[in-house]
Amino acid sequence: MMPFPYVLLLVYLVTLDAAAQDVRERSNLGLVQRQITSIEQLADRARSSATDAHKARYHFDYLRFAADIARVRQGIDKYLSPSRAQPADQAELTGDYRTEAPHSSPSNEHD
Repeated sequence: MMPFPYVLLLVYLVTLDAAAQDVRERSNLGLVQRQITSIEQLADRARSSATDAHKARYHFDYLRFAADIARVRQGIDKYLSPSRAQPADQAELTGDYRTEAPHSSPSNEHD
């Protein structure tokens, strides 16, 4: 059987390692948050520089993409700053950002 001080030392080392892992995880998630901000800025730039979407049959759905990015950010925020005993939001990301442009006249094209 181990003497009591060694048991305390072992518990302390295990706790210290867990705390260090938590700090690394929080740091990495902070980096993810900054990269999400960069992605949002790039998407805004792409949206503002997009060509005339009325001529194209398909276009990128920037609003849906922005909503999903905001949802990811919110999930990370909730993890980093959890509230007390609130039910988890079970909504899923859509992941489909291609939408078909409305047609003003029928087309002879086939898919």
